[in-house]
Amino acid sequence: MAITSDVVSQSTAAYYGALLVGLNDGLKKHGIRGLVVRVIRLHLRFDDLGLPGYVPPELEVRGPDNRLRATVTIVTGKSEPAYCVRPAGDAPQFLLPVEEGREALAYLVGTARDWQASR
Repeated sequence: MAITSDVVSQSTAAYYGALLVGLNDGLKKHGIRGLVVRVIRLHLRFDDLGLPGYVPPELEVRGPDNRLRATVTIVTGKSEPAYCVRPAGDAPQFLLPVEEGREALAYLVGTARDWQASR
């Protein structure tokens, strides 16, 4: 997981996490392993306690050999949030509106099972 410096509000992190958990539940139905990773940054010093910072969660999708196949995050566009699917390696990333969760799920199942897309 690549931890970015971007932080979001707690409610936004919870919303993004719920979207990724839903996608992960769909992967489980196909026998695909996924893990939703949540990061909370805490500034802890003896004389200075800061508020927590919430990093947008990520979904790590792994294949049968436990190798990372793709990472999914949520990005916010002009009108609606979208799944940002980044396959492992040099493959291009995809942006799919969260309303098209079935397409994201189908792509992730194929990626985790090492299916080759025909061109």
